[in-house]
Amino acid sequence: MIVSVGGKETFRLKSEDPAKLGKKILDEIVDFTVKTFQNGMKESEVMDHIKDNDLFLVLYKDNKAIGFAGSKYSHTENDENRHAYFSAAVVSSKFQGRKLYSELVKTRIEEALGRGFNTITTRTQNPLVEFTIRNELDMYRINYSVNRQLIPGVFGRKLTEKFQTCKEEFINEEYRKLDLEKGDGYYLTFNLNRYKRDKPKENGGINL
Repeated sequence: MIVSVGGKETFRLKSEDPAKLGKKILDEIVDFTVKTFQNGMKESEVMDHIKDNDLFLVLYKDNKAIGFAGSKYSHTENDENRHAYFSAAVVSSKFQGRKLYSELVKTRIEEALGRGFNTITTRTQNPLVEFTIRNELDMYRINYSVNRQLIPGVFGRKLTEKFQTCKEEFINEEYRKLDLEKGDGYYLTFNLNRYKRDKPKENGGINL
């Protein structure tokens, strides 16, 4: 799957097999991720986020990796509960502010819905993560509920130096309750109700 997104700049989004990525791409992913988190993530942790994904997306600019995202899939024996776990998504700090992170979220949601999944989960300290998933789900006119489960110390530390806020203050307030220095985070569960599949609302693509 190759998706071109454009505007003033053009990026390429490609589904990759993590086991077949060459050293150059892996080194680029590790480098921009460590720099983006400002030492809040170690090289070994980045590699853990790369491997064992059922869907692994890499975002390229001029054939250089500048973003990635992963999803892991599971389902119950009777197939009633089909589950997508969003394992990680990072865009290089040099390319943030172009809504590229939203594109990574949107593509993973699109894949999950196409496979008939009814639950999406992830772990985060960042209100922007919850806000973006909500925003992209709203594009599909899906009825859903969100459950936040506090997991004390799950990350072991504060992952980013600056607390990032989103446009919805009620979401920001929930994340201000976390003790980020101790590594608190939320396990988010998005329960997707039965829905009639609609095409997403037209939003003019990515604003670059």
